[in-house]
Amino acid sequence: MKNEDYVYYKKGVIYSKAPHKEKQLTEEMRLELINKNKVWFIRNTYDFDSSEPTSFWFIIKDKFYGMEELKTRTRNKVRHAFKFFEIRPITIDFMREQGYEVYKDSFDRYSNTTDVVASRSSFIADLDKFKEGREFWGVIDKINGTLVAYAENHCKEDMCEYFMLKSRTKYLSGGYYPFYGLFYKMNEHYLGTGNKRYVSVGARSATEHSSIQPFLLSKFCFRKAYAKLTLTYSPLLKYTIKTLFPVRSYIPSLRLQAMLRLEAMARGAI
Repeated sequence: MKNEDYVYYKKGVIYSKAPHKEKQLTEEMRLELINKNKVWFIRNTYDFDSSEPTSFWFIIKDKFYGMEELKTRTRNKVRHAFKFFEIRPITIDFMREQGYEVYKDSFDRYSNTTDVVASRSSFIADLDKFKEGREFWGVIDKINGTLVAYAENHCKEDMCEYFMLKSRTKYLSGGYYPFYGLFYKMNEHYLGTGNKRYVSVGARSATEHSSIQPFLLSKFCFRKAYAKLTLTYSPLLKYTIKTLFPVRSYIPSLRLQAMLRLEAMARGAI
């Protein structure tokens, strides 16, 4: 275990590399990472893509068969998106110019999230940080060149995570289908020609504020890759979780609700 393999994430630490590489840590290792990073918890996932169903999983796609793998209605929506949009990799400069408007607009449809909307300056500052393997894809209006939606992807070794997906709200209705075209093009690139082992949209969500994961499961042949989950807490948070877990459905704090839901996954309670 290397300390740099784990990164800060919402008051805790999680594995930073491809999820199929993570190994089970001993309790001593987990506590060491908590103390070194001065965080509240660590999430340790292992036995990736286990044949045994668990309460925790990653949403992945490891095969691509083109339009033939899609249902007729999905194929039609993908083709419809291609009529309106150019879908391709985009540069950091392009993201600086148009990305923030898409990012900010996308939050209008989230009603149950613990995320805070970043300021424009913070958004630009994050773009300027070098992050190995980070790539952006854009959905661009063919008529006026406006960025309609984008994906921030993190390519790690032989896989790629679709890390962040944002769209202008008005384009999600009216027959445009930007995400249909975006996912098809990215799947084609990374799985059809990019020789990636798989693509992923991350782990099971503790807040379930986004509909992306069920959308990909039903429309684009993604699947659940089951994994085992162990959570280890700092002493204060451990006491808090133990005390509140029996009454978790009555907790008003969204952040605490998410943490307790994650604990339920670790226990196999949901």
